[in-house]
This record gives sequence, structure tokens and C-alpha cells, in this order.
Amino acid sequence: MNTRIRSMLVALAAAGLVLLGVGTAAASRAIQVEGGARAVTASGTVRFGELRLEAATEITCDVTLLRTIAGSVAKTAGTPFGKVTGVAIDIGAAEEHCRHGVAFARFSLLVALKNTHESTCTNLGGGIFLCTTAGGEARLWNLVYDSFQGTLPRIAGINFHIEKAQFLIMLGPFGEEIECLYEGNVFGLFAIVNNVGRTGEIVLPRTRLRRIEGAFLCPAEATLSGGFTVAPALTIRLV
Repeated sequence: MNTRIRSMLVALAAAGLVLLGVGTAAASRAIQVEGGARAVTASGTVRFGELRLEAATEITCDVTLLRTIAGSVAKTAGTPFGKVTGVAIDIGAAEEHCRHGVAFARFSLLVALKNTHESTCTNLGGGIFLCTTAGGEARLWNLVYDSFQGTLPRIAGINFHIEKAQFLIMLGPFGEEIECLYEGNVFGLFAIVNNVGRTGEIVLPRTRLRRIEGAFLCPAEATLSGGFTVAPALTIRLV
């Protein structure tokens, strides 16, 4: 978890960057989410890598997601319950926070896109880039409920996915700079202990990003993995 990113984003969220979404659902058929009236962030480390040569092509960065989350979520697969509104990436200096494998002679930038071919990113200082993903293509960055884990009435986890995340990576396998554009669904598990959720993780076996633009030197398909700490902690109840 990168507390440096989180402290900066909480201040921005308090100024109105992140708002809590409120939803409705039928009684006894929904999951109620409490505790998100303040900024909702998920901070952790994300690893991006090509399928067959992951160690050599791996790029690892500290990342924080800013999200809107509905007040209640219908327990129906495919139900949207929020959106990723911003992605902060700690590029750092001299590879202090972003690291890459030996297959790349250089790595320049990793940004999240709000529209294909368009990013709106702000340098917050110290190598932290905040990319706004709200207000872009409606098909991108939606939070979608898939199912829950555990036995009712106790829920042990919520399975969800981020619909059509888009990332632009600028790197150089031989020292030159090329752009690689990737898109895909990012599947996640939000863990719940005693009705409280504080952590989540990307489900590696299900998450694949495909190259939609870029030279043949860009891997055609890639994995994404990582773990996150959610702030504030969210209370999950059945309603």
C-alpha cells in the first residue's frame, strides 16, 4: 500500500473528486455498503506482464484507484455498482516505485485512459500521475458485481470486475520508445471479515488484457495481478 499516494488523493477527494454513488435494490436481495461517504480508495501494487515471459516483461508499480460505489448492490450477476473515476500511478524517480524486467531497456510511462487515444493525467509531484477516468467512454472502467462467496447470511467475499480497463504503456525493448495500448476486464475479489471489507485482490487466472494497438514488440496479451487495501473500511450487510 502506498500511503504517499493515498494521503494526496484523500485531500483531492475531499474537494469533490470522488463522490459516493447511491443505489436501490429490493429488500433481502441486495448487499448494503456502508462507510464510503468519504473518499473511497484502493491502494496497492500492480504487476503487468506478458503471459509466457512474465518475469522478464514484468512492470510493477504502486497504484491507487479512486472509485464511486453504490449504497446498495443487487445480488444479480452483471449489476453495475460504481465506477473507477481515477487511477494514480507512482512512477517515481530512477525506477524507485515502478520497476521493469530485463526484456525492456527502458520504461517511460504507464497511464490509464478515459477514452481510446485520450488520457487526462496530472502530475501531482514526486512522480505521481493522477489519470481521470470519469467523464469518458461509458463502456470503460465500470464496476460490475459478479457473485458473492460464503454462505448466507454471512458473506466472505464479493466477486466483481472492472469492465474494460484501458492502459497505455510507453516502453523500449531496445532503448527506443513505443506505445502499447491494452484493454480488458480486470476481475477482483473483495474480502469480507465479520461484515467488514478492508482488502481486495486481482484474480490473476481470470484477468487478461489484450493489445488493441501497438507494434509487434508489444506483447499481444498480458496478465495483471496485485493486492489492494481499501480506505475507508466498508461495512457490508444484507438488506
